[in-house]
Amino acid sequence: MTFKKHVLTLLLVVATLTSFAQNKKGNISLSITASPFPTTYSGNHDFGIIAKAGLEFHVSEKISFQGSFFTSNNVLFKNDSGVSISSYGFVPTVQYYFINKPKFTLFGQLGYGFGFEDLTRNFGAIENSALTIFSVGAGVNYKLHDKLHLQLHLPYFNAQNITINESSSAGVAVFLGFNFKLN
Repeated sequence: MTFKKHVLTLLLVVATLTSFAQNKKGNISLSITASPFPTTYSGNHDFGIIAKAGLEFHVSEKISFQGSFFTSNNVLFKNDSGVSISSYGFVPTVQYYFINKPKFTLFGQLGYGFGFEDLTRNFGAIENSALTIFSVGAGVNYKLHDKLHLQLHLPYFNAQNITINESSSAGVAVFLGFNFKLN
């Protein structure tokens, strides 16, 4: 298939999905998403998870504000390094919905928040640190049922450890989960 046919097919799909508005002013929703969290420390590979729960309020069909609570643990599934990194925090964000249709929404997101990080080593020493978190990205909601949506969110985030002034984590994460409309 040629490039022109791909573009025309994509435009047809987008036009089909853009017939009615889904989000309305005053809508409130709860999202629960998770992302894999692989880390490497001194050549050892660990594997954990980052989880988020967010409460979103729509001030219009196109704009919403969300407060997301997150937690992470880098050794939930695999701990080869003996170094456990857990973090907790809150990131308020603003979303702009580029596409807002009954079955499908596409949004951009920008946020900045704060958190805490606990680093525990093999010998039991715990270091507690403060974090700032910057997040920018895009996401998609796909309607599964009347009030239930599948959510895919791809943020770039930068967690800066402000206690020791170094980057704690940075990069693009793939969050997958659900979005529940509460009203």
